[in-house]
Amino acid sequence: MRNKDKFRRVINDTKKGIEGYFKAQLILMAMTFIIFSIGLVIIDAPYPLLIGFIIAIVDVLPVLGSGIIMIPWSIISLVGGNSDFAIALAIVYVMATLIRQILEPKITGDKIGIRPLYTFIATIIGTLIFGPIGIILGPIIAVIIKSITNINKNNY
Repeated sequence: MRNKDKFRRVINDTKKGIEGYFKAQLILMAMTFIIFSIGLVIIDAPYPLLIGFIIAIVDVLPVLGSGIIMIPWSIISLVGGNSDFAIALAIVYVMATLIRQILEPKITGDKIGIRPLYTFIATIIGTLIFGPIGIILGPIIAVIIKSITNINKNNY
């Protein structure tokens, strides 16, 4: 295989990996929306679908996540004397966060073509090296490495 063909293959694999990453993010957004909406309905929060939608959008942003809404809301409720509601908000937040943290590497890994453990490691290393943007760059770099490795291993 010529170098030009190898380079095209890496570019093509990277493009597929990036598309897969964004598909995974859409799936995770939908999952976040459903989990928070159900949780907020159960605890009788106001406007649960609207708030669930807003949380799902904010949750995609590196660093911010759902905590930027849920933690202050819980603290304000606690300070305002509504401790039962504050605890319920905290439980919804913790449960949703745990579910997302468990499923995110699997969903992302499946969509970009890398094992969940490698996706998780790539995300952690990407974050350590590049900061918040590393959450996105880590898996993309892993796709590039996988593509180069496959080309050299299979000698396409």
